[in-house]
Amino acid sequence: MVTALLVSAGAVVSVAALGGCGTPTAGTPVTVVREIVPPSTTTAVVAPPPTSVVVVEPPVTVTRVPVAPGLTSCQRLFAEGYSFTYAFNAWVNAGRPLSWDADRDGYPCEQSYGNRN
Repeated sequence: MVTALLVSAGAVVSVAALGGCGTPTAGTPVTVVREIVPPSTTTAVVAPPPTSVVVVEPPVTVTRVPVAPGLTSCQRLFAEGYSFTYAFNAWVNAGRPLSWDADRDGYPCEQSYGNRN
């Protein structure tokens, strides 16, 4: 609750002009008006927080093809669906073993992936 105090302008001027209490006009009546102001009934509008979207990717399912035992590395890579580029990089990472390059021309797995030179 807010309370406002209103004082008549004439009383304020006379007190201010004459120096306040103890002056010859010190007994001048002062009009005091008291008004009760009701509390504010306005409400603040608050915007809702921004929504966020979360996308969840489904898990990747890897299907392994059963590979017969006794296959060479090149045959196994080819049977599992790997590209020639992957097989070439695997050959380099394995230290360029001669067993992967039958004709020794620098291109591995030619029996599985075909002639690349």
